[in-house]
Amino acid sequence: MPRKPELTEPDSSATTAGGKDRSARKKSKEPSAAESAAAKAGGKGRPTPSRKEAVAANKRPLGGYGQKKGPAAQALTKEQRREQRLKQRERFDYAMRTGDDRYLPARDKGPVRRWTRDYIDSRRSLGEYLVWLAIGSLLSLMVLVRVAPILASLLMLGMYILVFAFISDAIFRGRRLKKALVAKFGLDKLPPGSVWYGVNRSFQMRRSRMPNPQVQRGEYPEGGEPARMRRAAKKV
Repeated sequence: MPRKPELTEPDSSATTAGGKDRSARKKSKEPSAAESAAAKAGGKGRPTPSRKEAVAANKRPLGGYGQKKGPAAQALTKEQRREQRLKQRERFDYAMRTGDDRYLPARDKGPVRRWTRDYIDSRRSLGEYLVWLAIGSLLSLMVLVRVAPILASLLMLGMYILVFAFISDAIFRGRRLKKALVAKFGLDKLPPGSVWYGVNRSFQMRRSRMPNPQVQRGEYPEGGEPARMRRAAKKV
């Protein structure tokens, strides 16, 4: 009969050593608390998002509309936001009426802008009558074309002369305004577009000027009196 193999007991020391090796490898595979914190802070630590999710996360609204507001803005109720808008509107209207520099828009702020407005508002200009002259000329032309074509042609010629007069007045007024601003504030302290700011205001009707005029006609600002302007022009 074939002999049965003898069964030997496993070596307890080898088994213990193997178990320790396996447990050591298992522990080495498990990340420590510091490693997991570092992975969360700087590593990925999450599944890769799909392309659709990535595109949706990168979307930004145009012009600032629809952006998430800060905690202070989110805390305001609908009525509080409405009151805040009303207060801003009241401040803006007050600034447009009185010329208060605290609530004016950026383009109208500053002593140079205030002086320019007073300089233009204290004088009469041909440009402020442009709208009325244009409307009257067009209505007269529509009538005269059918009744008196010769007069209509003369009126058309007069309209061209008026356009030339408006352009000449704007150039002349802009040059005088620039000399006055340089004499009053200095060339290095003039904000960009100061001359165009005044010329553009001179083409607006007095009642429609914003901010509203704060001086009457003939109330020249300091340094903008006609006599002083003539002396400054002679020096230049």
